[in-house]
Amino acid sequence: MKVNKKLSIKFRAKTFYFASFFLPKRIKKDIEYLYIFCRYLDDIGDEKNIKKKESLRKLNEIKKEILKKNTKNPIITKFIYLQRKYKIENKVAFQLIEGIKTDLKETVEIKDNKELILYCYSVAGTVGYMFCKIVNVNDKKLYLRAIQLGIGMQRTNISRDVKEDLEANRIYLPKTFREFKGEKKKILANQNIRQSISQDLKNFLLKTNSYYLNSWEGIKKLPLRYSITVSIAAELYQRIGLKIINNNCNIWEKRIHLKLFEKIYYTFFALIKLFFSKNKINIEIDRECKNVLKRFKIL
Repeated sequence: MKVNKKLSIKFRAKTFYFASFFLPKRIKKDIEYLYIFCRYLDDIGDEKNIKKKESLRKLNEIKKEILKKNTKNPIITKFIYLQRKYKIENKVAFQLIEGIKTDLKETVEIKDNKELILYCYSVAGTVGYMFCKIVNVNDKKLYLRAIQLGIGMQRTNISRDVKEDLEANRIYLPKTFREFKGEKKKILANQNIRQSISQDLKNFLLKTNSYYLNSWEGIKKLPLRYSITVSIAAELYQRIGLKIINNNCNIWEKRIHLKLFEKIYYTFFALIKLFFSKNKINIEIDRECKNVLKRFKIL
């Protein structure tokens, strides 16, 4: 299949594209097929030019095609190829689709940490799990680390996109994390409330760092041909969160991202962590994740 440029890692995931330089060519191609599939689904969830009912219909149709292993869509065809090659279970793909359906509700407001973990697992942790399948990881303990990295990355995305999500009538920063618990439509209109949200965001990102910390336990156990790429991706994504904190969590005026020189600079930090640092697991984060995810029977 010819890669759809608009869905490709190079075009849509500049941070991971930068990190993916070290992946073996064969695996890199299959990782790109996985990324294109996930991005395709995500775009259906975010499509503004079609009605939500039509987006739901499309997602349900994709579920049926995956179940039947029969489709005319080349993107789904390649994902089914990945499923057969790496034994990726239908249920994990379906969990990803159900997570994206969350974004299609008329209004989205995450209530608490449990609901947040479920959401982040569905839309990002599942991707970490499928990545493990592609790089031939069979240790279930490493599945947890991959899922936690996915959750950490999604929490970073949530932090960076608060303003854009509010404009779409969504807020993923849980109510239990926020001092302001009133109507979310008031947030953008009130400077004092925005400042309050920024302070809440700082605490949210500090906890997010624990997800990245735990994920390093798994990254270091990957074969070197994979661990270098994953370590760089993890470090760069965490650095986006740290940059938001250093910017006083002012995500209201511009979207925070890393510049090329920052990516190069922090790549060295990632490699130092990978080869020389020792990390301590946050047991509470492990407990939270396992309690919420036990229903899926993947750990």
